[in-house]
Amino acid sequence: MAGAVLVLAAAGLAYEVTLTRLFSLIFQYHYVFLIVSLAVLGLGVGAAIGHLTRARVGQAALGPAALALCAALIGVALALSAVHSADRVALAAGLALVPFVILGWLNATLFARYAAHSALLYGADLLGAALGLAAALLLVEQVGAFGGVMALAAVAGLAAALLAWDARRALVGVAALLAALGIGLAASGVDYDPARLQDAPPDKTMTHVLQDPTAEAEVLDTRWSAFARVDLVRIADEALRYAFTDAGAGSVMVRYNPANPEEASWLEANADNLPFAIELPPARVLILGAGAGKDVIQARLAGAETITAVEINPTMVALTNDYAAYTGDVFHLPGVTAIVTDGRNYVERSEARYDLIYLNLVYSQAATSGAAALAENYVFTREALAAYWDHLSDEGRIGAVTHNGPEGIRLFLGALDMLQREGLTLREALDRVTLTARRTTDPQARQTIVTIDRAPWTEMRVRALRDLIEARGMSILYLPHLSEQLLGGLATGELTLDQYIAGNKEFNYFPATDNRPFFYHLEPGLPGALRTLLRAVLALALLYLALVIVTWDPRQAPLGRRAAWLGYFALLGAGFMLVEIPLIQRFNLLLGAPALALIAVIGGMLLGASAGSLFSGRFALVQLPRLVTFAALATSLGVLAATVLYPALIDLVLPSSLAVRAGVTMLLLAPLGFVMGMAFPSGLRLASVADPAGIPVHWGANAVASTLGSALATALAMAYGFNAALLLGAALYLAVALYTWGLIGRRYAVSQL
Repeated sequence: MAGAVLVLAAAGLAYEVTLTRLFSLIFQYHYVFLIVSLAVLGLGVGAAIGHLTRARVGQAALGPAALALCAALIGVALALSAVHSADRVALAAGLALVPFVILGWLNATLFARYAAHSALLYGADLLGAALGLAAALLLVEQVGAFGGVMALAAVAGLAAALLAWDARRALVGVAALLAALGIGLAASGVDYDPARLQDAPPDKTMTHVLQDPTAEAEVLDTRWSAFARVDLVRIADEALRYAFTDAGAGSVMVRYNPANPEEASWLEANADNLPFAIELPPARVLILGAGAGKDVIQARLAGAETITAVEINPTMVALTNDYAAYTGDVFHLPGVTAIVTDGRNYVERSEARYDLIYLNLVYSQAATSGAAALAENYVFTREALAAYWDHLSDEGRIGAVTHNGPEGIRLFLGALDMLQREGLTLREALDRVTLTARRTTDPQARQTIVTIDRAPWTEMRVRALRDLIEARGMSILYLPHLSEQLLGGLATGELTLDQYIAGNKEFNYFPATDNRPFFYHLEPGLPGALRTLLRAVLALALLYLALVIVTWDPRQAPLGRRAAWLGYFALLGAGFMLVEIPLIQRFNLLLGAPALALIAVIGGMLLGASAGSLFSGRFALVQLPRLVTFAALATSLGVLAATVLYPALIDLVLPSSLAVRAGVTMLLLAPLGFVMGMAFPSGLRLASVADPAGIPVHWGANAVASTLGSALATALAMAYGFNAALLLGAALYLAVALYTWGLIGRRYAVSQL
């Protein structure tokens, strides 16, 4: 059975990761976590069904259930590829729920039937999940998200064959046929057409371009990767093309001929070209978020001698290189160096200084696979701005382009915050920043430009800058000495920066930090999608508890004993997610690649937890309460240490090679995963004696609480920072230690042995 559990776990986590990529394409990326979280609740639903059917379903049902999973994966991929309305969130979540329900039933039934071997089964489960994570990223690269889900039918078919071999060998042939069907459909290229999406939200720009008859748009190329799907779109204007990330964020690809650069001189009139046009041309330019290369061409037109172009999405760079005949091979031009990594990661590891550090609409609109909602990058945090400041030459400048006024104001105020922390007075900081905007009646297109200069602006220099801005037809929001009305009492010294920010109730203008990097979350309080998720998860948790009470049979176990074990497994589920999600975000900065961070962080923790589970199997039942108490206490202390020590260790290792950084990540997380992996299988072994009929219920409680924990982790991170989520996770593991020592170990476990 361990082999079947391993295969099912691989299919389950791979399905979750590919589902994240799939939903990121169809819906706004903010809602992806909500949909996936609700779908993962299917594990709890399946466990509840397993509890209700435990007396009527035997061993022979396991194989057919795995066959149903195989068929469900194929059906879900085909059905979701036909969903062409962004308003069908509930339908998509409902469809995605089905395989999770089947997985939940299978896992709960298997763990209930073989609870005495929980250490082995849970170890196999975690190892399978780690393998599934790597497999999911590979599948998305090869056959896309829809094809990846269908290909997972082959994995489910293998599980069906393993589970059916002893009971009904005839089912093995059916499993093979379904697996072959899944592989065949995956290879056939079933995919999704964003042009058919109805009721598309504003940020799905690709859909709007394709549906605009005047644009005469056509998709030239489509590429899937673990980061996102990238589509290259040709429009009527042959001077440019768009490379869209998950049908949202659009990067401009410009037709460029190095022998005749004047053909691209139209770029110089754009509002986002302003940082290149101010005063003397920058000799050394660093571009963060280079996209399809437009900013590189702008830097060359401005006369830059050396250009370092950093782009986080390797598929975007590969696509641009493959269309070298159109772009003039922009990333291989003389003086240009293209680097694939996270922009902040590159700056932190670099010792170079630049005359201009340029960031143009650095915003991927791609959901992080398997992680939290609204997981932003770290390019506009307080710490990031300080790093850019340290890498400027004596006359250097930071130039950043944002989508709209509120984003620009938040970055502008964040720059003032950073400069004050660098030792400047507020007046000295105000003399080094500017805020201008593109003049347009369309709020969605009102790009805002923020500059931060090493040297203070004098009145004479500012007047020349004003003339340049007005000649370009742009709006002036703030210029030192000449136009300071926007800031009111802040510019006159009547208000401090903190007072000015706190006084604005319409937008969230507090500076983003590495602990709270949600720069693009501008509305005060939690986002609506997250509030909806929290309400839904709490409601379903209460329904689950009501179901447990209604179906309780006093002949199986006293209600107090069952409630005690429910609390134990719920604490573990919530605690695990409250620790895992912040750590994924923290190590994103160290590794510089989202896919690698996902494998190193989740994979490191899963492998460590798998080893911990297998290790716990060496202990006798009477020793398990003490083992769990020790492991939970060690986890709590380890998380507290991680909160304090990991940031310093990350800074220390950041200059090292990628191999060293990945290795250190695994070494830091595997021990934590090791102690975290002992409590769940040990609890199942103890519960198999104290409450054997309740195993499916306890397994489901863990799944439901995991979803609640992930939602809480995101809410706490947005409201108070990732450290708050880690501290709550540490508190829950401390509660597990006290709970096990004081209640489970003394009353409901040892007394039964």
